[in-house]
Amino acid sequence: MVIAGGAASGALMASIGQRVPIIAERGYHIQSADTGWPHDMPPVVFEDRSMIVTRFESGLRAASFVEFSSLSAPPDPRKWQRLRTHAAALGLPIETDARPWIGARPTLPDYLPAIGRSDRADNLLYAFGHQHLGLTLGPLTGEIIAALATGAPPPVDATPFSLRRFEG
Repeated sequence: MVIAGGAASGALMASIGQRVPIIAERGYHIQSADTGWPHDMPPVVFEDRSMIVTRFESGLRAASFVEFSSLSAPPDPRKWQRLRTHAAALGLPIETDARPWIGARPTLPDYLPAIGRSDRADNLLYAFGHQHLGLTLGPLTGEIIAALATGAPPPVDATPFSLRRFEG
């Protein structure tokens, strides 16, 4: 069995008595349907507004803001309004009814993911805490977990990612 539950992994690990110092690093964005932004336009960073605008096949996304919060805390609508205000001030083709989104990125205190075999249950592996890099590190994490599950040597030493680093 593998626990790979993102920011909810701490609660799952707690069910077997393993304390994990994971938090939800929540990010906000708004996404608008296709509005004529050039298809070949790379992501654009507006550093002075701490905002990035990215073109997707399904539309245009403006993202900013990170907050440390519990998974159950309600979103802060002022953050979406601020994104809309920035987009309008910059003349970006983001509709006023752009869809708001909030997502929780699983973050550990040392910003490294947790990957390994549980000391509490021999048949339990874990892989979580990748913060903003889940999609990037997911394939390698999958290879490490597959190796640990089958007894093969992992492609990289997984010791630095063990939850043991938080003991003591």
